[in-house]
Amino acid sequence: MEDIILEARHICKYFGALTANDDVSLSVRQGTVHSIIGENGAGKSTLMNIISGIYKPNGGEILVKGKHVVFRNPNDATKCGIGMVHQEFMLFQELTVLENLMMGFETKKLGGFLNKKQAAKDIQEIAEKYGFSIPLDKKVSELPVSLLQQVEIVKVLYKGAEIIILDEPTSVLTPQGIEGLFQAIRYLTKQGKTVILITHKLKEVMEISDYITVLKNGVVTGNLTPDETDEHKLANLMVGRQVLFNTQKHEKKIAEPILEIDNLTAFGSDGTEKVKHVSFSVRKGEILGIAGVAGSGQGELIEAIFGLRNPESGTITYKGENITTTSPRRKREKKIGYVPQDRISTGCNVHANLIENCIMGYHVAHKFKTPWLLGKEEASLFTRSVVENYQVKVQDIHNKIGDLSGGNIQKTIVGREFSQNNDLLIIEDPTRGIDVGAIEFIWQKIIDIAQEGVSVLLVSHELGEVMELSDRILVMYNGEIAANLENTPELDEKTIGLYMLGGKT
Repeated sequence: MEDIILEARHICKYFGALTANDDVSLSVRQGTVHSIIGENGAGKSTLMNIISGIYKPNGGEILVKGKHVVFRNPNDATKCGIGMVHQEFMLFQELTVLENLMMGFETKKLGGFLNKKQAAKDIQEIAEKYGFSIPLDKKVSELPVSLLQQVEIVKVLYKGAEIIILDEPTSVLTPQGIEGLFQAIRYLTKQGKTVILITHKLKEVMEISDYITVLKNGVVTGNLTPDETDEHKLANLMVGRQVLFNTQKHEKKIAEPILEIDNLTAFGSDGTEKVKHVSFSVRKGEILGIAGVAGSGQGELIEAIFGLRNPESGTITYKGENITTTSPRRKREKKIGYVPQDRISTGCNVHANLIENCIMGYHVAHKFKTPWLLGKEEASLFTRSVVENYQVKVQDIHNKIGDLSGGNIQKTIVGREFSQNNDLLIIEDPTRGIDVGAIEFIWQKIIDIAQEGVSVLLVSHELGEVMELSDRILVMYNGEIAANLENTPELDEKTIGLYMLGGKT
């Protein structure tokens, strides 16, 4: 039997009146993959932040290799061999890979100068030992997402991590990238490293885990092995009810094009061409999915369509009208809704309350009874309908949206856009950071909306989501449309993944 390398005993953590962890205990064995799963707000991120030294618990204790430890900060956790790879990569875009890896862990020569040569040698040895291949002299901004993930893992290994915490590591990877990551994880555990995996993808949990801990409302509801369970049982433990993961699709009429993109070119914020002569159309009642690895141009394409970025050339036609240079405000008035990928900086105002966030855009498209005045009663009613219909966990609609968990912010934004009478919905990553029960609910909402004749342009980094929802799938690679595919039962994820990587079948 493997030795226990990490123990969390009776951990409690409170944020005011909110209990994030309630008497949580966890034992992690050396050389294993231990998955922590749970719906949004279950307390898994809080627990990991305690283990990695970011938060201090209100009660309980942590033991590493049988010894009681107290972490004042993440550096203390690092000294005990604990390293965390966050979902949002902590890398400086304009520095090289080597400079990023040395940051805060500098190798110095006599006289205090940086010894890059020695650091490069040490890092290369670590990379080779664990089967990673990363270009140390390249800028981070030049690397694909799958390599950035390797850089983050090598970074924690370079700092001496024996326990590696991975937070939603597959959220931006292709099927091929996920396969590569899992190979790396298996190799790490064979070499005696321990991996703690935070994820909501139950299929992956079953594939890669040795042990699984389930959290619900801050409490442990299950400690299992894959042999003892399946995806449905895990989902039940997470949300307290059966989750089927099958959407109900019915025959529907897909009519004439409502949105037409012709030869569109757009530049990114760095001045390089990100969208290259792209043409396609979205028909009435159609769900058109766009797949592609991060940085393939889909973000800039959506910004150009909604008016957040000026196209360099080409035309955007909506219901027969040229709207290429039309502002986002006017597009909302024309019944175009938008769920942005960046929910914090684009999708909401974290300092405003739920009511103020729910009426963003609503006040433009629908107006209030008195156009120049905010109708408080009407705004409150609309907000309450969003909170109730989309199961947003909030104590009071006058609370700041920034106090909610990321998943509940996402549900608020999705609810706000879906609850309006739009003819076209542009949606980016609608279920990002949302628990399994809510994913099922939102998927069905998207299908139902399209059934009613609303057109949906869906961009998602979750390939399973694109395949589950879309009638047709465009694959973007390097700013261009690499494939235009009918979503038939014969189409599989690996085929799409190959197009996403620039290959052809």
